[in-house]
Amino acid sequence: MIKFRLYLDKDSETEWLNQMVEKGWAMKRFFAGFYQFERCEPGQYIYQVDFGSRLYHVSDDYREFMEDAGVEIVQLWGYWIILRRPAADGPFELYTDVDSTIEHYTKIRRMLHGVVALETLCLLMEVWVGIQGQPMGYAAVCLIGAFIAGCINESIRIRNIIEELRERKGNMVYNKTKKGFSSLLTVGLLMNACALALIGSVSDYIVAVIQVIAIMMMAAGLYISVRSARGRQ
Repeated sequence: MIKFRLYLDKDSETEWLNQMVEKGWAMKRFFAGFYQFERCEPGQYIYQVDFGSRLYHVSDDYREFMEDAGVEIVQLWGYWIILRRPAADGPFELYTDVDSTIEHYTKIRRMLHGVVALETLCLLMEVWVGIQGQPMGYAAVCLIGAFIAGCINESIRIRNIIEELRERKGNMVYNKTKKGFSSLLTVGLLMNACALALIGSVSDYIVAVIQVIAIMMMAAGLYISVRSARGRQ
């Protein structure tokens, strides 16, 4: 069985993989959002998602440590490392103390900041493509914009997790931040990207209808996001 999902939130991804195992489906392969599952005994495995320090690579020490612990490295994808261990071996947790958990989430947040910076440069390049009269350039702008918004939201979520962990240690905690961008804005950007990509393939009327709906959603999402930001000040 193959399912398509896109996750920036590795905690939600871990929860979903374990829910699938409970239903008797074990994830065995991943590629670009496509998860391949195979039949297993319900609850046979426990999955965890770790974050590495190098793209598509783990050190020999890391691999040996996991093997000694009875943990299988199921898939490497970018910095993500998808792991599993038989549930019969007992609970499976990667980070059990506050300091290591803070360090783990801090690494992920740094990676997200780097991705946002890189994607912002790509967005500016696509704006230039659009200015040159290529509609696909603006479609790419919308896609990249939606991705950037998702990365920023995930960075904010992780920041709040880190602050909660620091609070647990008795350290000073800053005001927690709610979600940065409304999902309406993201969905609107994706719809507009689809509309721009369809230019020339379907009737102009259909493209116009999709764009009107997309613009309304983007406007509503932007309003909600700005209002939320002002409410936090």
